Amino acid sequence: MKTLIAYGTKYGTTRKVAEVISQRLPGEVDLVDLKEEKDPDVCAYDAILIGASVYGGNIQREVRSFFDHQKENLVSKPYGIFIAAGNNLEVERNYRVYVGKTIYDHAEIKEYIGYSYDFTKMNFFEKTMIKKVAKVTENIEKLDEEGINNVVQWVKEVEGRLSKPITDKTAEH
Repeated sequence: MKTLIAYGTKYGTTRKVAEVISQRLPGEVDLVDLKEEKDPDVCAYDAILIGASVYGGNIQREVRSFFDHQKENLVSKPYGIFIAAGNNLEVERNYRVYVGKTIYDHAEIKEYIGYSYDFTKMNFFEKTMIKKVAKVTENIEKLDEEGINNVVQWVKEVEGRLSKPITDKTAEH
């Protein structure tokens, strides 16, 4: 089985989780940073995972653009979405608002994978906003292992579905 993990990230949390997921998956896995490769060929994959992080209340523009360009191809394949955000309440809102109801509703899995704040990667304004809004004053990483495991399990289930032999007698004739 061939899996695509396409993602957008601001400070690297989504990339880190995408790498963790890829290491746990069977088969061939391609990681694609959507800032570097804008439009990967989703038709070449059996399963697709798309990850984003929330920054300034939005998911990355390159992730939204990917969904715009690949909407038709995605809805014909098994795909899932995951998001890094300060809380899991933002998952549905961000995907429904920024990529649309069709993309959100057709995704077979929608997971929250945690968050991190790394003040060494932020400018003064970003640090000030995080301290004020999130009430965080030092570097923190809180990845959601259950969410990550759910994503991995989903891909394994897709692999199982795709590798099942045809048992329908009418299909043999």
